[in-house]
Amino acid sequence: MQQRKQVHTLPLARPSGIGSWHDFRVTTLGALLDDFLFRSTSEADRDRKFEGLVREFLRTDTLWSAEFDEVWTWEQWPDGEGDKAWVDLVARKQETGDLSAVRCVFHDPDSPLPKKDIEKFLSASGKAPFTGRLVVATTDTWDSDAETAISDQDVPVRKIGLTDLLSSSVDWTEFKPDSLVSTS
Repeated sequence: MQQRKQVHTLPLARPSGIGSWHDFRVTTLGALLDDFLFRSTSEADRDRKFEGLVREFLRTDTLWSAEFDEVWTWEQWPDGEGDKAWVDLVARKQETGDLSAVRCVFHDPDSPLPKKDIEKFLSASGKAPFTGRLVVATTDTWDSDAETAISDQDVPVRKIGLTDLLSSSVDWTEFKPDSLVSTS
């Protein structure tokens, strides 16, 4: 099992011009997402980087790392066979060993997430071995069709939005876009 790197919730020194630690964390996450948007070689490259960021978020954030003891990419997951099937990550609950399918959606934060961005994920992950689902998106708003699609599902769907990422315990200064591409 890979040993996790200790991540401090606050950097040792705050750069000048940043008003608070929260502002610094927000600015740093914003810079990472901007880097993904503007410096990626393709949408697939951008999405792979965001998946890496989400994987590290789930493994590092105080709340989520207490829930999950392992987070794999689809390719790393021991039972991941064939095409990715719209499931980006698989997370295992510490207490029960139950599996949650995770969809990572890099989306314009100023527009609602449309149903079309999650419907194939919902179809692919709505059955065994998954007992839970998680959609992590770079927006906080979902259109009404997307909200309706996730309600009353047999396999429940939880959401993590941009505000959740920004207010997390993660020190985003520890993350480098190039290191997020690695699947090791």
